[in-house]
Amino acid sequence: MCFLLAGCTAQPAPIVIHEDKRDTIWLKFDPESGAGHSHPYQITPEQMTRVLSGISVQKRDAVGGFGLYFGDKEGAPAFSPTQITLIAPLLSTALRKASPKDMATFYLLAGDKDLGKLVTSGGLFVREGRMYVILANAHTMPSSVQYENTYELDTHDEPLIPIARKKFTVGFSPKEAWIPNGTLRGKDGYERYMDESKLVVIDLQKLFAQAASPPGNTPLSPAPRP
Repeated sequence: MCFLLAGCTAQPAPIVIHEDKRDTIWLKFDPESGAGHSHPYQITPEQMTRVLSGISVQKRDAVGGFGLYFGDKEGAPAFSPTQITLIAPLLSTALRKASPKDMATFYLLAGDKDLGKLVTSGGLFVREGRMYVILANAHTMPSSVQYENTYELDTHDEPLIPIARKKFTVGFSPKEAWIPNGTLRGKDGYERYMDESKLVVIDLQKLFAQAASPPGNTPLSPAPRP
């Protein structure tokens, strides 16, 4: 899709929520937003921490030419505690400032003494009480090679582009709050965006059922686009 390809069409400049040499949180115009997301949206950093802590990744290795995958039985956290501490309040701020046509995106760069640079990136938005989280990359080396890529990719400006799209799938816990993609596919307001194995849809009411007051829309004015 055009949103995943740099230079496809001219898009509004992103609104920077946070940016340094390693990590970036942006609001980006979402051409797939249709009638619009439920933004601005009020969610506390503590609630965002609960969302991020529940996201997991499961590695899978493709058998070339046959479309078969052998995955780990148990997933690993998609975000480290340090990353969650950093981005939970930033993503809360981003959703509070977002317009109905915006998606909050993240690009996180970590270092490993053996593997080198590792990229975790994607985007999220809220639609009618559901949070859609797209995890394009999770602890992925920019030099990862898997059939479609034979060179190092720099996805900093396009965080929804997967570097090695068949390396993992995404899950969520608790499962009671995880809405299967198949139940939403084809319905109004559901956009695929990319490989659905990288998309989790979370029922925020169920996730925060134990909270004193679940998150909801607020009468905030969206941030003006430049």
